[in-house]
Amino acid sequence: MSQNKVKFGLEQVHIAFMGVAQTESIEVTDPPGTDGEITITITADTLLGEDSPHDIVVPLASETHTNVTKVASTIVNVLNDDSVINSVFQARHDGGTIYLTTLVARSNDSTLDISFTDTATTGATMGTSTAVEEGATGWGKPQAVKGAVNFSSDPEGDSSEFYADNTKYYTHTSNNGYTGELEIANVPDDILAEMLGMTIDNNDMLVESSDDEVKEFALMGQIQGDERNRRFVYYRCKASRPSEENSTTESSITPSTDTVSITMLPLEDQGKIIKGVMELSNTNQAAYDSFFDSVTLPDVS
Repeated sequence: MSQNKVKFGLEQVHIAFMGVAQTESIEVTDPPGTDGEITITITADTLLGEDSPHDIVVPLASETHTNVTKVASTIVNVLNDDSVINSVFQARHDGGTIYLTTLVARSNDSTLDISFTDTATTGATMGTSTAVEEGATGWGKPQAVKGAVNFSSDPEGDSSEFYADNTKYYTHTSNNGYTGELEIANVPDDILAEMLGMTIDNNDMLVESSDDEVKEFALMGQIQGDERNRRFVYYRCKASRPSEENSTTESSITPSTDTVSITMLPLEDQGKIIKGVMELSNTNQAAYDSFFDSVTLPDVS
């Protein structure tokens, strides 16, 4: 490893959440032309077990459900009211597209499928089931977070000393990780929601609740140097709600930023590792180039 220690820039900040909720989608393509019922069938042999496949009947009215958004909203409400579905999934929609997401991160269920039957010939139509995100209990794919301004970290740990023979005989220093702050121009709502356990409702409103549970993630980034750009990863991070500061417009504009306080902890297994730092060498070109493709644990074989 080079002895280059000059640091002057932060870039390529990525976040990889620990545990990925599986998500499937289907799109409403036409509203009903006549009144009647449609049937939505959810197949998930692993996630639903003996309840798979599960049929949900949705009544539609041509005078009420006049566009695909209204149809999707009604289907989402019925899905979320169904005890079999809401014990495993949460449904939401964006326009006419319906998303079905597991409540907790679990291993991927390859059988997950959403199908549609126009039971009463209403004329409504829907597309085909589409996989949006595969479920995983490890780290998901790192997501780039634009607008990084500053990142600071301070080591956490205690030092104890033992004296014997009239001198300092033994010193022990514990490594409890780091605490720090990540300043970003603006944390995207979808990142913030997953990081802090918030929800985004059907009106794209970010909703904070006292029951929100923060989610662990790996924090990755790159520090520019005078010869090589070091890339770093903190494997187990938890964030606190960002501080907010808003002010009126004055003669000159000073942009407001989001600052997230982060605790960086040792992994509970994998040798209790905390962080890794890589800079380009003559032997690690492939690992360096793919650093942000996934969260890679140390190779000590």
